[in-house]
Amino acid sequence: MRSLLLWFLLWPGLLWAQSFPDYSDIYVNDFADVLDDSAEARIADILRAGAEETGVTISVATIRSRADYGDTDTVEDFAKGLFNAWGIGDAERNDGVLILVATEDREARIALGAGFSPVYDGRAQRVIDSAMLPEFRAGRYPAGIEAGALSAVERLARPFAARAEVTETSGFDTPRRTPWGLIVAGLGAAAVAARIFWSRSAWSRRCPDCGRRGVDETRDIVTPAGTNTPGRMILHRRCRHCDTVRDSERPIPARSSRRSGGGGGSFGGGRSSGGGATGRW
Repeated sequence: MRSLLLWFLLWPGLLWAQSFPDYSDIYVNDFADVLDDSAEARIADILRAGAEETGVTISVATIRSRADYGDTDTVEDFAKGLFNAWGIGDAERNDGVLILVATEDREARIALGAGFSPVYDGRAQRVIDSAMLPEFRAGRYPAGIEAGALSAVERLARPFAARAEVTETSGFDTPRRTPWGLIVAGLGAAAVAARIFWSRSAWSRRCPDCGRRGVDETRDIVTPAGTNTPGRMILHRRCRHCDTVRDSERPIPARSSRRSGGGGGSFGGGRSSGGGATGRW
């Protein structure tokens, strides 16, 4: 009888228990479906290039409402819970960043890994206030998320990776009027795209024999990676100048069992202690 009574007392709480969506990519998960394919690709490229440059993983997640996941608490608690459920960032450095946008709740949260000092809370607030909220208030979610991604790489990831001495306001320029703000943002996106193109081109690789740049690279999958099971591939490299050919076997990291499918890698097990900033519009 007591166990039955206990069940009825706990049942409402179990019904509305907190849940989190599974990620399919470590850079962009658009659960609210507010990004078209081109915008999602641009944002992912910005964050991927930022991670390659700084080692800091910034992840964007959009949802319609926290209520869709049984949440009745604050956006701060939801973002922290989602961050830790996914394990964003490196487990030792705790340097991950989550940019969460809840479109129907009209709330945004930048959750920071536990490795960020409190001064970065203020910097995250300025990223939201200056880069994201003006676009969100105008209903331009893709533009606001892209601007937030660019600003987070510049104002959070780079100084953190460089261990720079920062204040809440250092490195933030006075907001520019359009069209200059759009031009600057466009130039920043073009620079990121150029770095990505160069890193993937044959001219970024130098031949170990003749020393000249221009090495083509192709890959053959020998054993595809499975969930928690690594795979193998053969990496083929050929110099365009001296025709040197070198093949090497490389591992393919296992896919995390937490992922819902598709490509995009897996997180490193980082955690957040609740630092960050919130914006509403």
